[in-house]
Amino acid sequence: MRLRELFPSAAVLLPAAEVPGTLDAPQTIMAVALMLRQQQFQLATSPHALDQFTLAVLSDIQRLRSADPVAPEPACVVLTMLVGWVPAQRAYEHTQPLEMWRWLHSSFGAPVDLDAGSVDIDLSPLDRALRDGQWGQVAQFALLMLIPIVFYLNNTAHSAEDLARQLYKPALALCQRRLAAASEPVVEAALHLVKYLVWQGKRREACALGRELEDLLYARPSHPMAGAIAVLLAGEKPPVTRRQPDAIAGWALEQLTLNPYTALSLKTLLAVQMEASERAAMFPALLSQLRAVISLIEQEQDKAQRSRDRGVVWSMTGPLVYALLQAGDVEHLMQWLSAWYGIGPGERRSGRCVVLAAGGSRAWYRPGTAPDAEGDSALVRLTAAMNAALGRSLVTRGLSDAMLTTPATGRKSFGAVDELKEALLAYIDLADLTEFANSEEAEAFVSILPSLTPVQALLAHGHGPVLPLAVSLRQPMADRPVTTVQLWCGDAPFARAEADVLETVFSYAGIHCDVVSGDEVTRSNFLASYERDDYDVLWVAAHGRHPLMDPDDSSIVLTSTEQVPLQDLASASLPSTGQRRLLVLNTCDSAAANAQGPYDDHGLARSVADPRQAVIGHLWPVPGGAAVVFGALLACELADGTGFAEAFATALRGMQDTWHNLARRLGDRGLGEQIAEALDDYRDPTLLDWGSPAFLE
Repeated sequence: MRLRELFPSAAVLLPAAEVPGTLDAPQTIMAVALMLRQQQFQLATSPHALDQFTLAVLSDIQRLRSADPVAPEPACVVLTMLVGWVPAQRAYEHTQPLEMWRWLHSSFGAPVDLDAGSVDIDLSPLDRALRDGQWGQVAQFALLMLIPIVFYLNNTAHSAEDLARQLYKPALALCQRRLAAASEPVVEAALHLVKYLVWQGKRREACALGRELEDLLYARPSHPMAGAIAVLLAGEKPPVTRRQPDAIAGWALEQLTLNPYTALSLKTLLAVQMEASERAAMFPALLSQLRAVISLIEQEQDKAQRSRDRGVVWSMTGPLVYALLQAGDVEHLMQWLSAWYGIGPGERRSGRCVVLAAGGSRAWYRPGTAPDAEGDSALVRLTAAMNAALGRSLVTRGLSDAMLTTPATGRKSFGAVDELKEALLAYIDLADLTEFANSEEAEAFVSILPSLTPVQALLAHGHGPVLPLAVSLRQPMADRPVTTVQLWCGDAPFARAEADVLETVFSYAGIHCDVVSGDEVTRSNFLASYERDDYDVLWVAAHGRHPLMDPDDSSIVLTSTEQVPLQDLASASLPSTGQRRLLVLNTCDSAAANAQGPYDDHGLARSVADPRQAVIGHLWPVPGGAAVVFGALLACELADGTGFAEAFATALRGMQDTWHNLARRLGDRGLGEQIAEALDDYRDPTLLDWGSPAFLE
């Protein structure tokens, strides 16, 4: 039988090769899996093509399982796991929890749609394969490849709970049986499994496996994964070792050959356990180690990968940030955040910032008031409410790590808006945050909360300080006086109405406003204007897209045929004039960040916020009428000569006024006719209408 005949749904992408044997032989299945994997690796640069190919192959395996008597059940079980591993591993490497969830479940059963709310997986076929005398070895091999992904996803995203629960016993038996041989796949599986066992309160099993890893570490300090073993054993709480964790960390730093990342992680673990005075003495060495790691990250050309790499560093050093925040050690905290973000001492913001952290049970900003790390119910509630209202999956990082709730649907639900508002207010104490920010005389927020949390809109609604979100941590330049504006009018439904509003507002103020529309609205024309210094404000009224599962694919959608990809925008150069201009992206999702990590700069607005350029965008999809109303209010403030941050704050407060007051105010500015349709669309606004604007610098 030819490979194409075996997998007809994917035949067009398969070589004209013979299947080397019969399907009831394990060596044949392994050879077929290898041929399929080679094709998957070739498609890996195109995630969509890889997905479609893998789904086609998995569907054909399901057919074989029921229709071909020469393909026994264990053969189909093993082949399904081996085929599903490739996209699951890619998602693991790119820290994409939803994709991991999807492909893990597809690896143990029928192909899974991302819209599925939950999936019941019957692992009895896998259990039979593991016990089969002929197929047991290859089934164990396939399972070992998937174990790290299963338990990583459960440990860091509170997802795949049923899979983890069903698999932990066979995974534990495999690790205990094979750990003495010290192969890298077994060690990696054991590391993730220990963490799972600790978090599930299975102390006896966790300690048994932890001590085996401890013995391996001291017996084979040259093992390729010795550093990873040391990091786990030194950091796990409660300890799963005979030796004290700090003793293991100290020994590893002296005895092992460590890469800069592992050395940083071990030094961080030591510092967190120190008294404040000891930590202060060690801090220069810690900072030097962090800068060494960041310099390696900065060599990466792909901005998206740099963002992901910083997320890895955050996961390693997050406990130190929280220790500094808890101690109220503002100077060391800002030094650490600046170095982590690749900012030299001379570039750092000089003004006071309030760091907003996801502390588990609530947002956290006051020193000495660390929330209970175990009590994350308010954050779980917030995550679920955001997913329900915004129609997308949200990963949030707290003190313990992350959680993932329902898969994305891509559809907003206004029926869920009340629960979202209540969940936000339960998570962020707005009155206390207002008092603290005022008492600190803060100039900006540094937010490491879930990246779609509308902090500025909530504070505006509660009459608190609407401070900028400092996503660059560099000292911003002074605002340019607004004398010239360029508006890019795309083909979004309300774009023409927005253009009419802006022309009216700015012309009354004597501000020159150029409107680019029609055939002139192209990617190349926009980027050329973006890199020049012709305008004080660049304004985009169009569509925007930020797929949370594939944030690298974000773009400004000017028209149906013209887009400005995130990579192009982030790579474009900014003019240097000694003052900063304003970029307004009045589009959906323009201020969204990659929700897979904290304090992430990877998004349209976040990637281009700079001392030379402030950016206003939207965290969420924004209705057309709301976009025009917000744009009108912002334009009025800018036309009156208000600074960028204050103009944003006033516009955001105005957007939350009563509808009649809003209509009267805009009518008094001569905008009655131009704004009428948009105002009618905005007649009964909810949080999902007024909650998404964000100011970034």
